[in-house]
Amino acid sequence: MGRKKTTWRVALKESVIEDLRWFGKKNGRILLDEAERELARNPLSATRNMKTLRPNFVAQRELRLLGKYRVLFDVDERAREVTIVLVGEKRGETLVVRGEEFTGHHEIDPAE
Repeated sequence: MGRKKTTWRVALKESVIEDLRWFGKKNGRILLDEAERELARNPLSATRNMKTLRPNFVAQRELRLLGKYRVLFDVDERAREVTIVLVGEKRGETLVVRGEEFTGHHEIDPAE
């Protein structure tokens, strides 16, 4: 019986449903369940599997799941809410979202 105030509310950006569907019903459900479990516990922890990203347009933080999957998310500390904004698969140095290479999570290039 955990104390209620220690858990965080986990929300999904609408597009995340499509990100998860791309992995298939079973795998998408596993990824969502694992992400919600980890993020509801402590989305601000700094571990091997959870880190703050360099400033970018997509998300503040990243959760590594089951080795190759990445969940990008934002944290609202005041509201104690986590919003999952993207789910993808890491292939080498590339993040693949719905079968396409995703580059928007890289740091902001001041030259642009």
